[in-house]
Amino acid sequence: MGLLIAKLKVFPFPLRLWLFLGIPLLAWLPWVGLGGVLFGQDYLWLPLYALLLLWLWQWGSGFAAYGLDSSWTCWAGILWGLGIGAGGLFLLFGLEGALGWLSWKPVEGGSLLGYGLLGLGVGLAVALVEELLFRGWLVQEMALDYGWTRALWGSSFLFALAHFLKPPAEVLATWPQFPGLWLMGLLLAQAKVWNQNKLGLSLGLHAGWVWGVTWVNNLAWIEYTGRAPAWLTGIGNNPLAGLMGLLFLGGTFLVLKGLAGGRS
Repeated sequence: MGLLIAKLKVFPFPLRLWLFLGIPLLAWLPWVGLGGVLFGQDYLWLPLYALLLLWLWQWGSGFAAYGLDSSWTCWAGILWGLGIGAGGLFLLFGLEGALGWLSWKPVEGGSLLGYGLLGLGVGLAVALVEELLFRGWLVQEMALDYGWTRALWGSSFLFALAHFLKPPAEVLATWPQFPGLWLMGLLLAQAKVWNQNKLGLSLGLHAGWVWGVTWVNNLAWIEYTGRAPAWLTGIGNNPLAGLMGLLFLGGTFLVLKGLAGGRS
């Protein structure tokens, strides 16, 4: 495996990217049929994410190469990120509720806890793989060929683009989400810088956002009233895919910059 990776690393970035992604994708294909039975169609991403984690580990000889290690700086970043990510999202929901743009529906206490834990697990799993891939491996590999500035912008662009690997009809319906996803990628990349080049804060923020959205959606906890247009509250009921979501991400940037002492 080490010899194969050494050979792949000498290719130019575009070819290196396709080969890096192609190998786990080919290994995942046999799981598509079997995984549909074991996990259900909605969770076919589980074996793919597991294969990506294994491949990332092999490529970097561990996750510390990407900024994910056992240091307190990294763990503290995860905890801070979870709190700021999920907490900020619920503040956004609270503001929109106060403005009459959404209403809260009653839920049972047991469901609230159960779906909360499920959402946390999903958030951590998604964030772990995507942060290792986009803010870890991808930024480093692009920087080797194009420099850090282009790598940060380019990796954030590819992060946003990856969320549109879906049927054309869905792409056409959700394309306004692209600016918010690109801005999210840039924010997560900057969060890594603020966390002393550790991946903890980026991972925690990402997990917190996925946690909050998954929790609310699984419970059908909120309902948009239609008093505000979707471009304001979020396309496809995605709270980060509207003008309010963009303002939320901007506010999160300012909060984190303040906590980091204003460092760029």
